[in-house]
Amino acid sequence: MTYLHVKIEDIQIYSVSMPLKAPVKMAGVTVKSADNIIIHVTGNNAISGWGEASSAPTMTGEFVQGMVAAAEFLKSRLVGASITSLQDIKTLIETPLYGNDGAISAIEMAMLDLFARSHNCSLIELLGGAKRQSARALTMIAGGTLDEEIDRAKAKQHEGFEAFKVKVGSLSAEQDLMRCSAIRKVLGSGAFISADANEGYEPLQAAEFAKSAKEYGIDFFEQPVPAYDVSLIRDVASVSSVPLAADEGVHSQSDISELVLASAVKGCSLKTIKLGGMLAVLDAARHAHSLGLNINLAGKVAETSISSSAVAVLACLVPNINWDVSVTNQYLETDPVTNSLAIEQGRVIGPQGIGLGTEIEMKKLTPFLVS
Repeated sequence: MTYLHVKIEDIQIYSVSMPLKAPVKMAGVTVKSADNIIIHVTGNNAISGWGEASSAPTMTGEFVQGMVAAAEFLKSRLVGASITSLQDIKTLIETPLYGNDGAISAIEMAMLDLFARSHNCSLIELLGGAKRQSARALTMIAGGTLDEEIDRAKAKQHEGFEAFKVKVGSLSAEQDLMRCSAIRKVLGSGAFISADANEGYEPLQAAEFAKSAKEYGIDFFEQPVPAYDVSLIRDVASVSSVPLAADEGVHSQSDISELVLASAVKGCSLKTIKLGGMLAVLDAARHAHSLGLNINLAGKVAETSISSSAVAVLACLVPNINWDVSVTNQYLETDPVTNSLAIEQGRVIGPQGIGLGTEIEMKKLTPFLVS
């Protein structure tokens, strides 16, 4: 592809708080709203692009207020800059700003959307073309009574979902295993069910859950203990009846290498807010695949169809998507975009149209703006 020259004329930064359809309970926290930043980048060709990132203080250390400040810093460096290639976008986000991967990823997403729209092509095409047209979507079972969780699981299976993630770690290992067993019994042997502790278990509880996970219907176990202690993750892996996945512990390719070298995990969950953007996720996915890992792609709970479409784009591009894709616009009460990303019969379809395939509809977004 011969690239056009696009100059960044303006960057608008919006802070939003959007309610979820229902609270999502995970270890240590119950999420009731999505507190995110939305980025709007305009080029000198009157074309614009959109980006988004969610605050995740327990995963990235970022609160919305800090993300807005970081985005303002990046804006001061980027307005007036030119984009003539994907490498230019990579170079532009390599700033002296320490951390702040969420804010960086939102601006990179908007620049990629702008660049693809400027070339009148999809973001999938801009980034090399699809390896697959769709990917199996997973849905979370997290919160409410056990009967309510079972009812939700059955309803989602009726919609076509085959992959489910049970949030564990808030209760004892024994109680969580019983929840998982009940959900497995209802969904049957054909469902693919993972358990995600979000670092919530103490070591003994993690080991207890891991030893019995297979017997109680779990296919893999995500982030059982704190991410900083690779040796502890390895200890849990050594007694586990199912493979482990890393999530909170994956912020770079070197993190992936360290976990594999320690024989701690068989898969990893990749997020733009952890790695600093879509291009970094693609690089990390290729690295993980080369090391034999299963890949899961996910958005944070919850994001609009801006970020969710970016995740769906990546799901069409990464070398493998064996452990499914989690798009989180499905948990929002309102998705303030022109074209909501749909899950059809349990699968996410690669976005159609130019760029991300959707954009923010300001009339829908306005009620959720935070000054």
